[in-house]
Order: sequence, then C-alpha cells, then structure tokens
Amino acid sequence: MKKNSYTIKLKSFFTILILFLGDILSYYLGLFSAYYTRDYLNEILISIPFYFSLEYLIKEFFWVTGILIIVIASRGLYSLRKPFWHESRRILVAVFITFLFVFSLVSLGKLIEYISRLFLILLFTYTFIYLTIIRYILKTKILNRRAFAESLIVVGTSTQVDKICSNINKEHGLCFYIKGIVLTDKNEYNGKYKMLGYFDDLEDIIIKNRIASAFIMIDETNRQIDSMLNRIQLYVNKLLIKYDSQGVGFSNTEAVQLLKTNLNYIQVNNNFKSLLNSIVKRLYDIILSIILLPFLLIVICIIALLIKLTSKGPVFYGHNRVGRYGKTIKVLKFRSMYKDADVRLKEILARDNEAKKEWETYYKLKNDPRITTIGKFLRKTSLDELPQIFNVIKGDMSFVGPRPVIQDEIDKYYKELASYYYMVRPGITGLWQISGRNDVDYDTRVAKDSWYVLNWSVWLDIVILFKTPGAVLQKKGAY
Repeated sequence: MKKNSYTIKLKSFFTILILFLGDILSYYLGLFSAYYTRDYLNEILISIPFYFSLEYLIKEFFWVTGILIIVIASRGLYSLRKPFWHESRRILVAVFITFLFVFSLVSLGKLIEYISRLFLILLFTYTFIYLTIIRYILKTKILNRRAFAESLIVVGTSTQVDKICSNINKEHGLCFYIKGIVLTDKNEYNGKYKMLGYFDDLEDIIIKNRIASAFIMIDETNRQIDSMLNRIQLYVNKLLIKYDSQGVGFSNTEAVQLLKTNLNYIQVNNNFKSLLNSIVKRLYDIILSIILLPFLLIVICIIALLIKLTSKGPVFYGHNRVGRYGKTIKVLKFRSMYKDADVRLKEILARDNEAKKEWETYYKLKNDPRITTIGKFLRKTSLDELPQIFNVIKGDMSFVGPRPVIQDEIDKYYKELASYYYMVRPGITGLWQISGRNDVDYDTRVAKDSWYVLNWSVWLDIVILFKTPGAVLQKKGAY
C-alpha cells in the first residue's frame, strides 16, 4: 500500500514539475513576444512611445510569474485532468484573473504612466497562446506516456467497457493509461483490454495493481455501489463516475451538498433561460459580424460575379426555414443550383428510388445533377453560406447553433425534441458541421443539436468556431 502510494505521488510530482516549467517558459515567451511586438509598434504608434528595455522588463516583472503560477494552481490546472478545450477555458480564466490583478497593482502603484497598457495586453494575450500550445504538446507528447500517465482501471459491464476505454484513449490530454478492466457482471469478456477481475474484488485489484484512478459505470441495480465507492476513494487519486442521461446537459451542472442534512444533488442550469446569457450571445454575434464583414464583403462580391457570369438566375437564394420560437425566416445562400432546380428534383425523385430514399434520409443528394459547376465548389468549401452573415446581423441567425431546417424536418425527425430547436437561433455552423455534416445520419444530427442547447456556453461557441475551418478544409460530408 505504501509503495503504491509512493509511486503515484512520485508520478504526480514530476507531472506538476513539468507543467510548472512549461508555464514558466510560456510566460517568458509571452514576455519576449510582447516586447518585440510593442517595440515594432513603437515606430507606428509615435504618440505612445515605449522606452523599456527587455532586460528591465525581465528584472522588474519577475513577480508577475509568481502571481500567474498561483492563479493557475488555484484553478486546479496542476492536478485536474481535463480534455484540451476544457483546460483551455480554465487557462483563459487564469490568465484573465492575473491580468486584472497585475493591472490593478500597476494602477494603484501609480505606475500606469510608466508601463504601457498595450504591452500588458500583448503580454497576457501571448502568454495565453503559449500556455495552451505548450501544455497541449506536453500532455499529448510527454505526460500521456506510461512513465508519467496515471494508471486507470475501467469498471463496468462486459458489453460497455471497451467502448469507454476507446473513448478515454482518444483524449490524449487526459494523461491516463488503461491498465485493465473490472467487470460488474459475470458474463464472458472477449475484449482487447486486460481483465483484472470482478467488482467484488475491486479494493484488492486497486492495491495489487497500483492503480491511481478508477472510472466506474454506475449500475443502480448493484446495491454494493455506495459502500464500495466510499471505500475505494481511500486508495485512488481520482474517482471518475459515468452517469448516462441524454436529457441532462452536464456542462452546465454543479454538484451541491447540504451540510446539515448530507443531501447531495446535481443542479442543472438552463443557460438559454438566462436573459444575461441571451444578451451576451447576441452581442457576441454582433461584434464578430462587425469584425468579419469588411473582409467577407470582398469575397461575397467576387463569388457573386462568378455566379452571374456562369449561369442564369439570381446571385442569392432565399429559402424559408424555421427560426427561434418557430418563427419563419428567410435564410440566404449563394445560388448553387440551376434556375429550374425544383422541377429537376421532382423528375429525379420520380424515376430514381435510391435518390428518393437518400433525399428522405438526408434531405440532400450526394451526386446532385441540379448543382452548377461553381455551385459544387461553393458547397464543398461551404462558401455558399457566406451571405448568412446578413441573417446574423438581422438577428434571424447566430454564428453557432443548430442548422436551419424546414417544418417538415422538425415534425419528422425532431418530434419531442423540437422544443430544443425552438429555444435558440439557428446557426451558420454548429456541432453537426464539425462532426461529419452530411455523413451524419439525421437522428445523430438531432441529438447533437439537442446536446448543444443543453450544454451551451460562450466557450462552447468559441470551440465550435475554432473547429469549423478544419472541418471545412477536410470537406468531410460536404456536398
């Protein structure tokens, strides 16, 4: 037992040390980058001179490193094991808190006239970028190796443990290595992971195999689960509990304990019911539109000219879709089909049963003869959806949300989940687009739309926006 505990603590120490050194490196890389950027801008911003030397900033700003490390540690970033995007959000908050604290100290110390505000903004912007990049490299290339990674056992039924193990292995940043599985049933196991035993012997298995963490599926039929969980918490660093519920948005939950009664419960927050969150999301759309519109207008004009020169008909195509609260909206796209596309569709579906089946499943055709030559390019690159920025500005759509659909699709596929769709503005991009687009069946698409609504946050929108260009470049499921 003592040897097991010593090994786990030793691994934890080296993990913390490597992350700590990586964070120090990130800060000083941020300092160098901020200095040279500000020094370069000094030639442009003549009215705001910058007199400081790099040596002076390194010497006088050493205390900022300590504040940053303390805030990072207080956010649990040296012990928690989270996926990359979850960790990035915590890093962003830690950097922002540090910036506010440092800026306040500089202001209170009446140093604001001597230290460039722009330099401070650049410093913490670069620091955040380097922190996320270096931590990602450290966790996916070094700390996920067996020498540093925490040993993990997966406890569950014989039919589900392999799927759970596969999902955990895909998240390299978690820095777990699966030492084996423990079954909660007595069925035969023919999976690819080492079977360590059964649930009844869980304590002995953890001690014998020097297990640092355990991932456990809750089985409500197993009456031993509560007492077993209480006992094994004594032996492991982390206890990960799998609780399946498609109707709960776990990104917006918090665990609450009533100390007087020992009542434990999970509070689920509906973020879209918050007026403040609705305002924040709308402001986010407006600000992003203002930033992007000058650049997009150039691209929109070029594409409009190409469409006009290559086929007859209008440049833009407006189609009625269902918007927020069930309101009918006209969604704009570049016209990617021939002018008589509706007539052609009826003819295709009447003579081709396979095409009819595909249309009824996806509401799209993979090899659609109605699409123009330039239209194929626009759809492959999703450039046909650029005009929807005007829908965003108008307030009919958002940058991120469920894809806009027609009423027939809601009645046929969303059914009782339609209320989730009505709750938000449809989006130009969303989980469906970054998950395979048209290669994803409609039931999965509906599930992803519902999950998005249940788990919405500003950070989730940011993550989806960052992932969208990669999905577009891969052209997976685009047609």
